[in-house]
Amino acid sequence: MNRMDDTSARSEALAFLKSHSAGVLATASLEGQPHASAVYYVCDDAFDIYFLTLLSSRKRAAIGANPRVAFTVGSQDVPQTLQIEGMASEMQHEDDLSAHVADLVKVLTSNSTYYAPITKLDPSTVVLMHIKPTWIRWADYTSPVNGSKNVFTEIPLA
Repeated sequence: MNRMDDTSARSEALAFLKSHSAGVLATASLEGQPHASAVYYVCDDAFDIYFLTLLSSRKRAAIGANPRVAFTVGSQDVPQTLQIEGMASEMQHEDDLSAHVADLVKVLTSNSTYYAPITKLDPSTVVLMHIKPTWIRWADYTSPVNGSKNVFTEIPLA
């Protein structure tokens, strides 16, 4: 299988992103101190990522100081990853909040045995964050053809 066209890659990458609910967010403080954490998320058709965090979290503080972030979702059973770099911000408008918080609550409470830890905390200490992609790369290692040109596809921004 040769490198897929942009439309196929975009469709596959978006389907992959929407089929998962957890990824790793990487931030850096103003001084460049790295920090990474797993977050539950939802996304839209433009690959924008939405997640909840605490007002007092290191990730929120780092985003406030340096909004450039990286976000990765991967799977081990089918070796694929989606890497996003972008600008993160706190959502402020009530319409934006209601549009994504309900979907996030479904994700956070979807496990019948354990709920995501943030669901047990005071909602007044939680904020909705948004990542607007500036770069997206889809990596599909399932192709039998060797070589990185058969694995990596940069996804054009919409």
